[in-house]
Amino acid sequence: MNIIKRWTAGVTSRVDWMVSQVENQEALVNSALRDARQSAARAKVQLGRVQQDGQRLRQRLQKEELATTSWRERAIQTGKDDEKKAIECLRRSKRSEQLAEQLRQRLIEHEQVEQQLGKDVRAMEEQLNALAEKRNLMRTRQSRAEAVKTIQGGADALSTDLDDIFERWETRVTEQELVGSCSLQIDPLEDDFVSQEEESALREELQKITGNKED
Repeated sequence: MNIIKRWTAGVTSRVDWMVSQVENQEALVNSALRDARQSAARAKVQLGRVQQDGQRLRQRLQKEELATTSWRERAIQTGKDDEKKAIECLRRSKRSEQLAEQLRQRLIEHEQVEQQLGKDVRAMEEQLNALAEKRNLMRTRQSRAEAVKTIQGGADALSTDLDDIFERWETRVTEQELVGSCSLQIDPLEDDFVSQEEESALREELQKITGNKED
């Protein structure tokens, strides 16, 4: 049986085609995984039915094997007293033996199919787990990439905003420092002396140009 090969090829080709068509890869992978799980579930149900059929075959075989032995023993027990009855018992023993042989052949073939189907189902489950793990890994990588991109973009914007804020802050502080510096330089006493000195110098210059000198 090539169930797993056909199933795997179908899932892989479908995922590749869908991913190549649109951008929302995660949604497509999730859809493909759902379909694959449904197929695997159906195969598992089929395996369960095959196993039940196999169990019934084994029970029938066991029954016919017991009947073969039982009818032969009856033939031996009645052979001396009732030959006709003993022959019928032996005939039934032979019939059960033939049926048992047919059941053995059918069971051999059935067990081969059952074993192969079991392998296919286990392979499907392993493939599903691998696909789910790969999906989760890609989801994690995408989330990380988006987070890094967002952080970097936010950092650039924040850096620009902070530069503007610092510049405005520095301008405001500088203005306050200049205002404070000017206010600190104003000294009334010094201004008074400067004013008197300036007035004396002007008076002296006036006397020189007018020829009038104070006694």
